[in-house]
Amino acid sequence: MNEPLADRLAAAERRIEELEAELQRERERSRYSQQRLATKEREVQDIHRSRAWGLVAALRSLKHRLVDPLLGRVGIAWPRRRAAASPAETGQPSSYPRSRQDAYDVICFSTCDWDSRFQRPQQLMSLFAAAGHRVFYISQQFRRDGPSWAIARKRHNVYEVTFRGKVLNVYAHGLRDRARDLLMDGLDALRRDVSIEAAAMIVQLPFWWPLAREARERFGWPILYDCMDLHSGFATVRKAMVIQEDEMLAKADVVVASSALLEQRALTKRDAVVLLRNACDFEHFAKTPSANNARPVIGYYGAIADWFDSALVAELAERRPEWDFILVGSTYGADISPFANLPNVSLPGEEAYESLPEWLGRFDVAIIPFKRTKLTEATNPVKVYEMLAGGKPIVSVPIPEVAALAPLVRLASSAEEFEREITAALAYDAGSAEERRAFAREHTWNRRFEVLQSVTNEAVERRAD
Repeated sequence: MNEPLADRLAAAERRIEELEAELQRERERSRYSQQRLATKEREVQDIHRSRAWGLVAALRSLKHRLVDPLLGRVGIAWPRRRAAASPAETGQPSSYPRSRQDAYDVICFSTCDWDSRFQRPQQLMSLFAAAGHRVFYISQQFRRDGPSWAIARKRHNVYEVTFRGKVLNVYAHGLRDRARDLLMDGLDALRRDVSIEAAAMIVQLPFWWPLAREARERFGWPILYDCMDLHSGFATVRKAMVIQEDEMLAKADVVVASSALLEQRALTKRDAVVLLRNACDFEHFAKTPSANNARPVIGYYGAIADWFDSALVAELAERRPEWDFILVGSTYGADISPFANLPNVSLPGEEAYESLPEWLGRFDVAIIPFKRTKLTEATNPVKVYEMLAGGKPIVSVPIPEVAALAPLVRLASSAEEFEREITAALAYDAGSAEERRAFAREHTWNRRFEVLQSVTNEAVERRAD
């Protein structure tokens, strides 16, 4: 062997051994830090379970609801002492770098957890983060005990926050005063500990309205309501949620709506609404490969819930046993019994956002087989833009937001009509793929963000005046 080469190999092997030893030391340090953190978390939990802490929490709530407003009326500010940040809560405030000097923070009261299906909420918040804003993405998962707030970094400038509070179903319950005050304690502590000053609150679910309204009164942060669903159309929503939404529609600083029907509904409560439809990450879905199947594959991805028309798809599968149907997504809340004896229907379950172009690439034709309900009539499906970016022919029920895209999208209402339109798409679709991609290229999340950032900037400036 060439001696210089042998020397280099020996040196590389020694370096590898050194790095492995260093890695082992770092693992030991990490293990020790995690043990210390767990010990501190248990200590904090014991404190929060104590009677003394219960008394302190009750007095703080009383102060916020009664004393602060009284002092405010006579122009007296309650003296504040900066609380020391608990390691279980924050590590160190310096762990959360400030936004750009000229950028406000964004507090997103979310409609889904960050790690759930990656759609409008995460897409738009990711773009705020990329533009230099810190994004604090508030989870709907509340803890009965532990620190008042806890945080997890999801990507650059994006932090998912959980609060200690009463365990509630954010999709059904209203937020009453006591539960709101507990969450307010966490939000106020977060504000102090990570130095949130100028901020905008983007609310995605009516549940959060009482908390956001209280934060606006205290800190002067504007509220933008991103209305992306007809919440009264969900079976689980209670009347209190609908009442809260009506108040938020009337009193938010800005209301953004994702469909024309939602825009029209919001305009019955206020004078101005920003229509901001859904969109796609074009570059992500432009990677969609072409299908190469021995048998035609008809596909869908997304939630397979109570608004998904399983009976329609099952009838279609029975009519065309020579077609394969791939339905990708969680089936929680859906009736999938019609598929039980259909060998040409497969349900692979929920798949990661990163893998969706690959799944879409398996489809010869994509379908959107929703039931026609008040909820779906107001929906602007994200998937239609993604499927168009992938160049795929689409057959959908004619809900208004999709019907407006014809002839880029074929429309059908029954199994017979779906069969006819799918057959036509399979037989002749030359040249149409580029038209679909060209449309999707003009409807990206970056373009939607430009509009949202502009109205958010204006709202922050108005509140600062």
